[in-house]
Amino acid sequence: MFVGILEIVLEFAKIVSFSFRLFGNIFAGEVVIFTVSGMFAFLFPLPFMVLEIIVGAVQALVFSMLTMAFMVIFTTPHHQDEHSAKEKLAIAI
Repeated sequence: MFVGILEIVLEFAKIVSFSFRLFGNIFAGEVVIFTVSGMFAFLFPLPFMVLEIIVGAVQALVFSMLTMAFMVIFTTPHHQDEHSAKEKLAIAI
């Protein structure tokens, strides 16, 4: 019973953790762009904006890979049914 409750809490903690991570990355980039744009007028902030686009693309890739990994974990059965186990044994022999 305790392990089941712990697993449910773990799933919500993953969602909250990923949300805070994404928020922190996006917010930090916005603060950098705002600060640099406030100090310098035109051309100097452009590399930081390009960097933010790259960071956004990497974040999208990381989150999609993590989502794919978690979906594979959730959809993989933890046990084999007896029929498929017998077939694998027969093929091995």
